[in-house]
Amino acid sequence: MATKLRILQVHDLYKIRGGEEQVVEDERALLTSHGHQVFLYKRDNRKLDDMRFWGKLCLPFTTIFSVKTYLEVRKEIKEKQVDILHVHNTLPLISPSVFFAAFSMKVPVVMTLHNFRLLCLNGIFYRDGHICEDCVKKGLCQGVLHSCYRDSRSMSFLCAFSTKLHRLLGTYDRIAYICLTEFNKEKLLEAGLIHPKQVFVKPNFSERLEKAVTKEQRKDFVLYAGRLEKEKGIPLLFRAYRLAKEQNREMPRLLVCGEGSLDTACKRYIKKHELGGQIIMMGRLSHEELVSKMGEAKAVILPSLWYEGFPLTILEAYGVKTPVICQDFGNVGNLVRNGVNGQKIRPGDIKRLAEAIADCDELSCSFDLPEAKLWEKEENYKKLIEIYERCMEDVCISEK
Repeated sequence: MATKLRILQVHDLYKIRGGEEQVVEDERALLTSHGHQVFLYKRDNRKLDDMRFWGKLCLPFTTIFSVKTYLEVRKEIKEKQVDILHVHNTLPLISPSVFFAAFSMKVPVVMTLHNFRLLCLNGIFYRDGHICEDCVKKGLCQGVLHSCYRDSRSMSFLCAFSTKLHRLLGTYDRIAYICLTEFNKEKLLEAGLIHPKQVFVKPNFSERLEKAVTKEQRKDFVLYAGRLEKEKGIPLLFRAYRLAKEQNREMPRLLVCGEGSLDTACKRYIKKHELGGQIIMMGRLSHEELVSKMGEAKAVILPSLWYEGFPLTILEAYGVKTPVICQDFGNVGNLVRNGVNGQKIRPGDIKRLAEAIADCDELSCSFDLPEAKLWEKEENYKKLIEIYERCMEDVCISEK
């Protein structure tokens, strides 16, 4: 593409850093390396804890429409002569007002759906230990009833009201969406809220290292990388190691890399069941340290209990030719092929999970999959630019 674009990324940072932040940074670096100018408009959810009384009092209103966001984004678009807006997360500080700022300046908007937030209040189709799609089938009131957003009925009501209001206003009808997988696209279209022509599929991407460590050079450990939360399957993984200990089964050590609400509970569990020699809590590592550890591991474990979006952990594992052990459902199950790049197990099967980890020496990993082409950097870049061009063309046509 000859024309170099001026792109404004928009992202509301989470309290605990996750894959979304890495994707935003990676895409910015990728676009910049091809000569495009990329600017970032961000807010930080960690500041919610330090917010003063009046700020917290106004939060229910600013979550629906933030005048601050509207004015600041309009200013950014005008001063930086932005060609396209690429939104990642707006909740709760940025709000959907960012879309109206772009509409008012006649700038096209693309939004990457990293989760199922448009359809489900907690964004993950998961509650009380099981997959739940009640918000789609019975309405957003179900999410309010079960306090799905931040375990708060009032915050859930606020989130539901904002989503419903902007559906009625047609806010979401004027946006193009990037789904990370065909599975995510199907879920979005099943709800009947978005027209298929608005939806594109573009996965995340990863560096591919041709000189990865050989199987013989791998160290005797497997690795979990992610937030320490129930929906990520941490309790399931720890119980698998406890079961292996009770059965005197030899297991590679488990390195747990990440942070979250279960951090203290994990350490207590390790102490209570005397798993200190088998499970090592590493805390949050830098991206470079994490990828390096992945490259030495025998396998990466993803025991997630929810559908997932498109776990960057999987691509990073594949990039260093490390196989993945996961549960066979949702996006993770669709991204792993038995005997090609890992092993899938029946959801919730602790015994089989323990067996798969114990036998991980036999696993292999390759990029020999039809969909793997788009996981690589340059092909992914071409797809992203193609989406931008389509959206900009549609805006130009609608103005005539």
